[in-house]
Amino acid sequence: MTDASALDASSSPEMSDEPIRVLLVEDEAIVAQDLEETIARLGYMVLGVASEGVQAVCMAAELKPQLIVMDVGLQGDIDGIQAAQMIQERAHVPVIFLTGHRDVQTLRRAVRVGPLGYLVKPFQEVELHCAMEVAIHKHRAEVAHREREEALRRNVELLASLSLVDELTQLRNRRGFFELAQQALKVARREKHTLGLFFVDLNGLKQINDEFGHLAGDQALRDLAEVLRRTFRESDIVARLGGDEFVALAHINRDTAVLDKRLQEQVELMNQSKRRRYSLEMSVGTAVFNISSDDDVEALIARADAAMYEDKRASNHRSGSS
Repeated sequence: MTDASALDASSSPEMSDEPIRVLLVEDEAIVAQDLEETIARLGYMVLGVASEGVQAVCMAAELKPQLIVMDVGLQGDIDGIQAAQMIQERAHVPVIFLTGHRDVQTLRRAVRVGPLGYLVKPFQEVELHCAMEVAIHKHRAEVAHREREEALRRNVELLASLSLVDELTQLRNRRGFFELAQQALKVARREKHTLGLFFVDLNGLKQINDEFGHLAGDQALRDLAEVLRRTFRESDIVARLGGDEFVALAHINRDTAVLDKRLQEQVELMNQSKRRRYSLEMSVGTAVFNISSDDDVEALIARADAAMYEDKRASNHRSGSS
C-alpha cells in the first residue's frame, strides 16, 4: 500500500467524539504495522492486531470492534474468509477484505460472507479510507433499516393483539376467540382431545348500571373476567363476546361438571372477598365438543347458549318461588 492519502483524517468516520473501533487481521508483521499506522492516522482506533483466523474470532468476541479489516490469506487452521463467517455468525460486524488474490474463486467465496469492502493489494491509502467509510455508513444504514423493520413488526403485532383483545376486561374479544377456537377444534379432532364450551352470562348487569352507575357495571364485568381467569387454565381460551356474555373453551376429561363447580366456587369467593355494593351472579350453559361431529365454533356456542338460557330460566323460577 502506498502512502498517498488524499483524504484528511478530520473527515473520517462521521463527525463524532469517539473514533470508530477497528480490529486489524493481517499475518505479515510488516504489512500489519504499516496498516495499523495508516488506520490510526486516518482517525480510527485500532483495538488490536490478529495474525491468525482463530485469534481474530476470539478478539472480535472480546473487543467488540465496529469494523474489521481482514486479510483473506491468513496462515493457520482457518483463513480470513472462514474467520469472517464465524464472526458474522456471532455478531453483525462490517468486514473489509484485503487480498493479494485476483482469482474468481476467492472472490466468490468472499462475496458469500457479505463483506462491505474488498480491496486487492496493492492499494492506495485513499482507497482504504473510502472503503472503510463506505463500510461504516452502509453498516449503520443496514442496522437502522433492521431496527425500523423490527419496530414495524412489533407495531403490527401490537395492533394485531389489540384487535383481538377486549379493552375493558383484557380477555380475548369475539374475533380473538373465534380465531383461536377454530384452530383448537382442528387440533382436538386430530389429537382426539375433549373440549367443553362454557357460555357465561352476567346476571343483572342492567340493574347494576341503573342502581350504581356504569362504572359499577364495568367493574362487575371485570370481576367476572377475573373469575374466569381464576377458573380456567392459561391454555384455555377465555373471551368476552360482547355486552354481558362471556365464553371459555377448555380441555376437560369427560364432562364439564368439575369446571362448572369450580366456576361457581370462584364466584362465591369473589363476592366474599370484594364485598361490592352488588352481588356477582351468573348463568352458565355448557356444551361438549364431539370430535366425530361436524360442529364448528358457532354450533358449539349455540348449544351452550341454549343451555345457558335454560339455567337462567331455572334461576329466575327459583328466585320467584322463594
